[in-house]
Amino acid sequence: MYVCVCNALNTRTICRAIDDGAATLGQVYKACGAVPQCGKCKDMIREMLAQRTPAHVTGPIPGAPADPIPVAPRAAVRNAVHAA
Repeated sequence: MYVCVCNALNTRTICRAIDDGAATLGQVYKACGAVPQCGKCKDMIREMLAQRTPAHVTGPIPGAPADPIPVAPRAAVRNAVHAA
C-alpha cells in the first residue's frame, strides 16, 4: 500500500527503512531518499515507527534531524527537480 503518494513510498519501503535503523520521521524520509511534500503521510509513518521501533530505542538519537520536519513548498520542490 502506498503511504506517501508524493514520493511513491509504500509500506514495504518504509518498513525496510525502519528495520534498518530509522527511528524518526526525518530518518525515514532520508533513508528513502525523499523529502516531505504535502505532509499527509506523516501520521501514518509515525504510527509505523511506533509499531516497529524496538522498545530499547527511546528519545532522540544524537545527530538525528528534529521532528516535525517542515513540509517543502511545492514550488521549491518543483524548482529543485528542474534545476537538477
